[in-house]
Amino acid sequence: MTRPARLWNRNFVIWLLASAQSQLGSAMSSVALSFLVLGQTGKAGVMAVTLACALGPNLLMPLAGAWVDRLPLKLPLIAADVLRGVLGLLVGLLALRLGTLPVWVINAAALLGGFAGIFAGPASSAAFPRLVPESQLARANGLSGSVSQGAWLLGTLLGGVLVARLGPPVAIVLDGISFLLMAALLPLVRLPGRPPLAGARPPILADLAAGLRLMRRSRVLSFAPLIGLVLNGAIQLAVVVTPKLMQQLGPGAQGYSVFLALDSLGAMLSGGLIAWLGQRLPARFATAAGLLGCGLLFLVMARFPVYPVLLGVSLLLGFGFMLLNAPLNSLMQSMVPSSYLGRVFSVLGTVSSIGAPVTLLLVSPVLDRHPASLFYALAGSLMLVGGLAWVLVARSERVLPDLHAEVERCAVPPAVTAAAD
Repeated sequence: MTRPARLWNRNFVIWLLASAQSQLGSAMSSVALSFLVLGQTGKAGVMAVTLACALGPNLLMPLAGAWVDRLPLKLPLIAADVLRGVLGLLVGLLALRLGTLPVWVINAAALLGGFAGIFAGPASSAAFPRLVPESQLARANGLSGSVSQGAWLLGTLLGGVLVARLGPPVAIVLDGISFLLMAALLPLVRLPGRPPLAGARPPILADLAAGLRLMRRSRVLSFAPLIGLVLNGAIQLAVVVTPKLMQQLGPGAQGYSVFLALDSLGAMLSGGLIAWLGQRLPARFATAAGLLGCGLLFLVMARFPVYPVLLGVSLLLGFGFMLLNAPLNSLMQSMVPSSYLGRVFSVLGTVSSIGAPVTLLLVSPVLDRHPASLFYALAGSLMLVGGLAWVLVARSERVLPDLHAEVERCAVPPAVTAAAD
């Protein structure tokens, strides 16, 4: 099977629908999990440790990405969704039955879900560009982001209502069901096959090293994971302090769900704009604008930590996050040969994610001692520094190298590729 000739094709539509319903469940669960831990302990620091457990396995993502480049892509995607679905059902049903769930159980489930994610993330990133024509990657990323964020918007609103009226466990159960539905829909998606490599397979570490050598061919590609590191560290600072701030201000879980919903609405609008502009939107310029803009918005939240301002800023933050993420993904997908996508995106995911658990573990002892405005200011400063650094790197490499041609010339050792998916 070859890559499709048009954007709107059966496989792309199924992928959008499957991703949307999964995002709906995950959004409900994000509200529910925060208030499940916060409601049982009353401490933002404990919630930070739970988030760190979910993100910690990302340190092993490069090895997972090397495996992904050897496998039919649907295998890790379906297996990861089944595991996360079962975990969601177990945690939610246990919480419903016991009332108060031990924090170690929640953390263990978060850790196992994180291990599933280190295979699903690179596999999803490698599969997505094969669902659409190469010339439509920018538009497809914009559409995918817009649809996913629309589902996330609805999920956060539903999550706030469910948590307030029925309790967090119900939303967590629904998240588990959404992962199982995703696993059921994925077999309907057909992906173009990858030709197998003749000869013996090199060791996993050799495959990973080949991916790293490929990334070093471009300063922009090498620096992209560091942008993710800054972005994720900044976001996690806001994620762990905002629920408690919402409790202090009065709106509580429902107010927090509105905050998240507005963030999703901004991202959905930004995704629509990106889909409309397509290749006309300069990817490196959009990423710089998103980083610098989000940094300034975090500083506004630090200066004015009141509910109406937080809601307005949330809408703009969502717009900025999508503006920097979707074009950056399109840039990497177009630069990197398909047989290397799993490894390259796993390196991006690992370096990006290191910022989250490290930040959470560092700040967890002091989260309850200082006001939220301090952490918003720190997040804004990180984003501004990252944005300025990205501008300098992008200006230093105005012409991007042709990595596809280099792989064909065997300048980089060839990848081990899987048979048709």
